[in-house]
Amino acid sequence: MPLLIDVRKLTLITELIQDGAEEVAGSLGALAGVDAAVEIKSISFVQPDDIATEMGGGEIYGARIRLTEPPYGVFLMTFSTATAAEIARLMTGTEVDGEFTQLQASALQEMCNILTSGFIDGIANTLETTIDMGTPTVERAQATAVADAAFSHVRRDSLTIVLDSLVDIEETDVAFSLRIFLVPDPGSFVHLIDQLDRDTESGKPARAEDSAGEAGGTDDVQAFEDAFDGA
Repeated sequence: MPLLIDVRKLTLITELIQDGAEEVAGSLGALAGVDAAVEIKSISFVQPDDIATEMGGGEIYGARIRLTEPPYGVFLMTFSTATAAEIARLMTGTEVDGEFTQLQASALQEMCNILTSGFIDGIANTLETTIDMGTPTVERAQATAVADAAFSHVRRDSLTIVLDSLVDIEETDVAFSLRIFLVPDPGSFVHLIDQLDRDTESGKPARAEDSAGEAGGTDDVQAFEDAFDGA
C-alpha cells in the first residue's frame, strides 16, 4: 500500500533535510573545530528492496543508527574507503598507511557521531521535538552486506530517502562525499510531515498550528513515491 502525503507538504521535506545539513555544519565547527559547508547535491526516493542496488558494489564504510523516537526507523550514512582515510587524516593530522591506527579509528568514529547526530538534531529542531538515538555502528564491508545489516528488518512498504551530500572543509582542499539513507516508519513519518507547515515570517518548515492542515481533500493527496517519480 503506497504512502500518502499531502502534496502541499512535499517541498517542505527537502527544506527539512537542508536544515539537517546546516546543523551538521554547525556541529563540525563546535565539536570538531573545523569550518565546513554541507551541500545537499541530490535527493531521491527508493524502495527498501532497491537500496543495495542504489549503493553499488565494492567495499564501503557505513555508520548506522536506529531512531527510538518518531519518525523511528533507520539512519545510514555511507562513504568510500578513500573518504574514511581523508576523514581520519583530517581529524588526527596523520597520514593513513594501510590499516587505521587506534587513534585514526577513534577519530573516524567521532566524526560519524558528529555527522549523524548533527543531521538528526537539525531535523528534530525544526520539528520542535527530540529524536533519541544511540551511538552509530561504524563498519567496513561490501555494500550489499552494509545494506543487509542496516535494513533487513524494515517494512516492505517503507520508503527510503536518499541524499547525496558534499562536505567542504573551508580553507583546505578537503571535500568528501557522503550518502545518507533514511528509512523512517511509514505511518510515523507521514504523521510528522502532516504536522509541518511553512512559517509565515521565516518561510521555513515548522510545526503547524492545531487548526492548520484541516482544509483539503483527496485532490491534495497522492502516493508519496509517485510524487517524486524520477526525482
